[in-house]
Amino acid sequence: MDFSTLIAHVITIAIPTLTIYLFYAFDLYGTGRISTVLVSFGWGAIGAFGIANLTYELVFGGVEFETLTTWAAPTLEELLKSAVLIYLVYQPRFRYIVDGTVYGIAVGIGFAMSETILIYLPNAGDAALSTAISRVLSTSLMHATASAMVGILFGRYRRATSQNKRIFPIVGILLAIGVHTIYNAGLIQIEDYSDGRFLLLFAITLGFSGSAFIAFVMNQGLQEEKRRFEQTLGLEVGVSAGERKAVQRLGGNGIEQILGEMKEFFGQENITLIRRLLVVQANIGILQNNLKSQVSDRLKRAWQEEIAEYQRENDEIRTQLGVYVTSFMRRVFPAEDQTLWDTVNAELADYDPTLVHTFDMFMRVSELAETFTVEQLSAMAERLSHMEIFRNVSLTNLENLCRAIVVENYPDGAVIFDQGATGDSMYMIEDGNINAYVTSHRDGEDKFLRTFRAGDVVGEFSLLDGQPRSARALAVGEVKVLVLKRQAFMMFMQSRPQVVLAMLQYLAEKLRYTTASVEASTSWATRIAQGNYDEPYLFNPPATTITIPDELPPALEPHELSADTPEIIGTLLVRAAGALKERERLLRKRISDTWKRVTISEKS
Repeated sequence: MDFSTLIAHVITIAIPTLTIYLFYAFDLYGTGRISTVLVSFGWGAIGAFGIANLTYELVFGGVEFETLTTWAAPTLEELLKSAVLIYLVYQPRFRYIVDGTVYGIAVGIGFAMSETILIYLPNAGDAALSTAISRVLSTSLMHATASAMVGILFGRYRRATSQNKRIFPIVGILLAIGVHTIYNAGLIQIEDYSDGRFLLLFAITLGFSGSAFIAFVMNQGLQEEKRRFEQTLGLEVGVSAGERKAVQRLGGNGIEQILGEMKEFFGQENITLIRRLLVVQANIGILQNNLKSQVSDRLKRAWQEEIAEYQRENDEIRTQLGVYVTSFMRRVFPAEDQTLWDTVNAELADYDPTLVHTFDMFMRVSELAETFTVEQLSAMAERLSHMEIFRNVSLTNLENLCRAIVVENYPDGAVIFDQGATGDSMYMIEDGNINAYVTSHRDGEDKFLRTFRAGDVVGEFSLLDGQPRSARALAVGEVKVLVLKRQAFMMFMQSRPQVVLAMLQYLAEKLRYTTASVEASTSWATRIAQGNYDEPYLFNPPATTITIPDELPPALEPHELSADTPEIIGTLLVRAAGALKERERLLRKRISDTWKRVTISEKS
């Protein structure tokens, strides 16, 4: 064997081997395993090729070469190559058209490799190298194309739900036989009429055309999967319908149905990554839409940083999933299909509201963010930052939250909220006053509690607990308020753990103050009840640095609890102890004086 013949054999073996390696290296073997690809390749190289050649010798030994090549060979070879696909299509590892395509290509290149090494190269003489190169660029592609067509149609059979799906395997085999027949017949005709001048050009053109056709059919299959998933999500035609669904269709289990189907494609091990990939891509799209809003540079920078962080996670997940799964996701969930992503976002939010930025989805669709200018949003964020409940929340998050604030105006005497009504909003007073009253359960009369003035905040704790209002709020004069709804605040907080942490810090502080106040009240009240009027003075001397108003409200609002509250309670109880001690002293003195008068009277 001379050097050129050796190189010819190396090329003939190396190209198919490289193809199989690329299937493995880039995870291009569909939803199956690389071992299945190797089995398919081995069947083409050994099983199908061996049986075909044995059949030629035993059955078609006396048939003319042209007749054998044009009619018998395409039918026999395609049927034999399809045998392994017929077996695999009923196995769990064969789930989709890409599986069929990869398995078909492996069968085809295996068959072509053996055919080149065992039949064509031994008879090529000095043209061994050119023969190897030309067959790699033509015949190998034809065999791969023909078998891939069978695999594609078998994949359609696996995914189809119609009663006519049995026709797909038959059509696939007939197409493969047709392509093979046209290729062989074309080679013979061109060789006869052009003395072989255009033989290689024809072979290469047909081979690459077959590859292009495979790519086209695979793309169509991916488009069908996209349409199937859109139907599962209940998408309607038109962006406006999709926009409405993004906010209103928070129901159903479409995304779980889709992930269930994708589990059949990619296996359970990849579904967790795919779900997270959808979440990450959804949030990237939502935040990119946010950048179109009229907000401060500070908030835009925060969004850009968050996008960059999500993008890093997106790249890491894509690397773990591999090229095949990533390509599938890009084609079935294209980033530019806003309607599809609106619905996917809504479905993900329904599955777990903490996953995606539902607040930002709501803001884009509701267009509330256009109510205020950049300067007004920044000013409101500054104002919120001085409220105790938002003290631990960053200015960027507060500015983002302020996009959900709406302006409401009330005439004099209007009821802003009633006692017992659901606490669903926080009110920041811009102009006017608000009086708070509580209705007595005993006589039904309204008792005045306090007046809230411009700059005050009413009902901020309702953002967290949503409990019924403890009092009635009435407008005094013309009142203008900035209203933040609890629904918007909860959506805002759900997907932002840093805001959740800030709220937990706030609640922990209030709980600590409340616990200390209860302990102080219980301890001191018990001592006083036991008549230990002096003991509170020993352990809790009266506060000297805290100003206590003469008239205190019947109850403290949550925001009024502070580190000083236990000391204030202690001081008030110390005052009570002092008053009781003085009363007891006077009572004892009165009793003593009375006893003295009685004694003097008896003596006299």
